[in-house]
Amino acid sequence: MDEELAVLPDVLDLECAFATSLYTEGSRWRLGSLDAAQLSVLGRGGAVGGSAGAADLTATDHVMLDALVRDGRTRLSELAELTGGSPATVRRRLNRLVAAGVVAFRCDMAPAVSGLPVSITFRGRAAVHDVNRLHRTLAALPECRLLAAVTGSANVLATYWLHDIGSVQQRETAACGRLPSLEITERVLGVRTVKRMGHVLDGRGRRVGVCPIRPW
Repeated sequence: MDEELAVLPDVLDLECAFATSLYTEGSRWRLGSLDAAQLSVLGRGGAVGGSAGAADLTATDHVMLDALVRDGRTRLSELAELTGGSPATVRRRLNRLVAAGVVAFRCDMAPAVSGLPVSITFRGRAAVHDVNRLHRTLAALPECRLLAAVTGSANVLATYWLHDIGSVQQRETAACGRLPSLEITERVLGVRTVKRMGHVLDGRGRRVGVCPIRPW
């Protein structure tokens, strides 16, 4: 990574922060537009237990996952055709990968649809004995998209999607109110996202292309 970034003339420094605990992220975020009955229907037919890991992925799994990275709504019948199996076999394998945490599904939307065009990422320091309370405090705020305990000078990283820039101070005040030992040390404001999870976005946040992620 250092060598790749060193050839960019405007890159002057590099800092890496490793997540030691991930309390919430995009696949767990909810817009709040579904009622309890709808959520129940959506959650039916869950995955069976499994212990698959990235090292256990087969060539067939790679084909299936590559297709899903490009379009998470790919039909089971299409995946079966690509992998040479049956829809039932594809469903079982996919369920095992989901249950093992190898695969997660998430639904993202353009800001014009969600009404949340502003992204703010806070970095801060909290007392060590308070860090494990993050999932009950900061993650409980409805706009929270990402929350992690990290290494480095700041041990908390949190990203929120907000309605407008004026909400940034309100969210910071609410976060510090829920976790009094938290000291915000950095605020990174985002008003446009160029790429998210491998999907290239236009100026309105709508997908216009794919640059596939292949962590396997």
